[in-house]
Amino acid sequence: MKTNSLRAAVSLNRRNFLGHAALFAVAMPSLAQTAPWPTRPIKIVIGYGPGGAGDATARLLAEGLQKILKQPVIMDYKPGASGMVAADYVAKAPADGYTIHLIDDGALSIGPATRKVNYDPQAFTFLGSPGGLPLVLCIPPSLQVNSVAELVTWVKSNPGTASYATSGVGSLPHLLGEQFKSLIRAELTAVPYKGTGALLPDLMSGRVAFAFPASTGVLSHVKAGSVRALAVTSTQRISQLPTVPTMAEVGYPQINSIYRSAIVAPPGLPAAIETTLTAALQQITRDAATVSLLETGGFNVAFLPPDQTKQMFKSELQKWKALISANNLNLSE
Repeated sequence: MKTNSLRAAVSLNRRNFLGHAALFAVAMPSLAQTAPWPTRPIKIVIGYGPGGAGDATARLLAEGLQKILKQPVIMDYKPGASGMVAADYVAKAPADGYTIHLIDDGALSIGPATRKVNYDPQAFTFLGSPGGLPLVLCIPPSLQVNSVAELVTWVKSNPGTASYATSGVGSLPHLLGEQFKSLIRAELTAVPYKGTGALLPDLMSGRVAFAFPASTGVLSHVKAGSVRALAVTSTQRISQLPTVPTMAEVGYPQINSIYRSAIVAPPGLPAAIETTLTAALQQITRDAATVSLLETGGFNVAFLPPDQTKQMFKSELQKWKALISANNLNLSE
């Protein structure tokens, strides 16, 4: 009898143990889901190669996020197709907060306006915009004009021979050149190059009449006198070129586009993580030291919340589609 009672007790304890173990196993995913975010490194995807204009901005944002979120933020470069390769990757990534993306017009407005893309540019989880890179209307030192008005007069005096440089077919400098051409009703030839670095020698030597390079790529050349700046495309003057007017100030308020940046995450990001990341991004853009470093490099810091950021890129997409259609632009390479 004692033996049978002992066996029964052992069997009961074993069943109780297995039952509790099963309950614990079921509860584990729930416990993991309620763990505070983030608990591991975060990856920030960059749509261009190391050393590009967006790289310095991304590094400063990554450093700020590391301090606030107490986790490493790793740079992940996925260059190609003006940022659209990276955008397509992020659109398909898990929406867990561990993959975010510094994105710009190339993938959110200009690219989708000029070609078919494999993602919905409005479907990302928008976390906010830290600001953007103004472009600078530049001319060679040898061109004997001193204002945008004088440049327009010169262009009209040289019909069919005046040309402007772009950093590629369908790029923002190309579209701004076409917008300018439409506004002044003049004959101009677009000359595409593979990036700002490639066009600068011909701009400096006077082989092309003007260009709209990004501020980061041209500030040092303006200060050195190897190119001259006539206007900036931002709505306000930039601190690095305080005497250079905006395009609006010289009579062209329609030309107000910059390389706008945003931080996005894959579609469906949990609301709590979205709120945390947006608050962190806003905190970074209020840090005086970070703002100073960003603006020294030509970046214009002006934080926009998620809803306004999303609407901004939607409006830009519609604007470029309308420009392309109205001017029958052929954007094939």
